[in-house]
Amino acid sequence: MTPWQMGSTPGEFRFSILGIPIRVHPMFWLTALVLGIHSTDPVTLLAWVLAVFVGVLIHELGHALVMRGYGFYPEILLYGLGGVTDYGVGGGTLRLQPIQRIQISAAGPAAGFLLAAAVVLIVRLLGGETGIYWLLGFIPIPILEPVGSQALTAFLQSLVYIGVFWGLINLMPVFPLDGGQIAREILLAANPRTGIEQSLVLSFYCALFLAFVGFFALSSLFMTLLFGYLAYSNYELLRGRPRPW
Repeated sequence: MTPWQMGSTPGEFRFSILGIPIRVHPMFWLTALVLGIHSTDPVTLLAWVLAVFVGVLIHELGHALVMRGYGFYPEILLYGLGGVTDYGVGGGTLRLQPIQRIQISAAGPAAGFLLAAAVVLIVRLLGGETGIYWLLGFIPIPILEPVGSQALTAFLQSLVYIGVFWGLINLMPVFPLDGGQIAREILLAANPRTGIEQSLVLSFYCALFLAFVGFFALSSLFMTLLFGYLAYSNYELLRGRPRPW
């Protein structure tokens, strides 16, 4: 059963883009509000929620468009902490090569990076100023000078942040994030016998490390809980797998 077939939820928002059906679960909006609750200004909070919606949608559309290019009929569900793009009805009957699955996984973060770059480029073309904030000393996050109204500036800055930072987070080799799926494909291609187990071990230790980074370096409760949960879930998956020897 695909996420689209799981039945509707009261309060769901449905629409389509380029013929791709999209559902937005009410929990998506609630989670976006919680993530932006540090803002005491209602206008800034609303701009953040809208940016989360656009940023996550663009990310999932990146996956969906590449899926469609390979002959699938993708469906997008935005919910909880993000979204999921399903191959669609009958998708399981089509086989993909590892490089094609890697391309599908990488297309989401790539779409976010392109979105951030487009925002920065448009701001510069309109005469606005931009800079770089080095998160943790090595992660470049573009910073926009005030552009028009406070709400517009907050919206555009949030779009850039989501496109870059969340894109990088998604590329971490932690299953089921995009980077974790890419790592799994690479390890499976290198060793079909132990590739999945190796990917779970990699996922567990990377998630554990990122949970510590979130807590001690970024003071981010969200990042700590997210990667703490992913470390636990990968550990459980690893523990439940039969040994290859």
